[in-house]
Amino acid sequence: MVGGRLCYRSYFVHSIVLLLWVYLQYVETSSGKHVIHKKVGDTVELSSGLPTEGVTAATWKYGKIIIADKDIETNTGVTKGSPFKDRSELNHQNFTLTVRKLTLQDSGDFIFVSATKEKQRDSVIITLQVHDPIAKPDIKISSTWISSNESCKVLLECSTTGDVSYKWTVGKQTLTGPRQQYIIREQDGETNFTCTISNNVSEKSAFQTVKATECSNSTQKDLEKYFLIVGIAGGCFIVVIIVCIIVGVCCCKKRHVGSDTNDLTVYADVGELTNEDGTSSSMQPCSLYETIDNRVPTVKPGPQTVYDKIQLNRVRKVSVSPYQDIS
Repeated sequence: MVGGRLCYRSYFVHSIVLLLWVYLQYVETSSGKHVIHKKVGDTVELSSGLPTEGVTAATWKYGKIIIADKDIETNTGVTKGSPFKDRSELNHQNFTLTVRKLTLQDSGDFIFVSATKEKQRDSVIITLQVHDPIAKPDIKISSTWISSNESCKVLLECSTTGDVSYKWTVGKQTLTGPRQQYIIREQDGETNFTCTISNNVSEKSAFQTVKATECSNSTQKDLEKYFLIVGIAGGCFIVVIIVCIIVGVCCCKKRHVGSDTNDLTVYADVGELTNEDGTSSSMQPCSLYETIDNRVPTVKPGPQTVYDKIQLNRVRKVSVSPYQDIS
């Protein structure tokens, strides 16, 4: 009895779920909802998919803005306030709306409202999603040699612009995500890593090849390059020190020699001095030392001055004149 009740309840729940799913499918179908994906610069044709016979009213809206109507007396059937005025047109036969040169801002809901003589028909909603074109992905690979198990650890990174999904293909293995880590060994030979990016409108791929032997060699070459750079830098530093020492010694020697040759000494002997009356002076002869400096004087010498010694008490000589000297 209990088993029968459980079976009945399970059947009842299953029926409710099934009816709910059918109802949701009916609502979506009756409202005519569907999504169109395009990329920037493309052209899209929006069609309601409804019969065109006996249609008395047909209007396209973008959100709440009326952008086209079959009763507008123009070739394009586009309203003046439409944001697609210069790049859209309405087909008056099947009421298809064409929009050219799509941009990212064109994404949104386009609603088709129509009626016949008998009744108002259900609205058709078309969601347009415009995407940026996909650029070729850029792959960056760095590898590290693991000496403990003689393998190569490869770090993978795939990048591009826009909202995309990433997929890696390594042999028969598929990985997802922009970054991955993979182990290869020497017996694996060449290993191809392919990154594929995609969105709803396009797909692009790029690949690189890695060898486990190149991984080990690259690590060793990096170490050799490091020691080489350090050695060259140390040698250059020692050479600079030696040159500085040599230049300093030369400058010191030059200064010392220059100071010895700049000063010249002239010796002059002065003979015996005599008095004014012709008698010899009691002063002893002496020597005068004069130093001549070759350097150019900073101040020009003034004019030379001649000094005359005047004696007021000179003795007059005896006059030989017959005339009397009256003082």
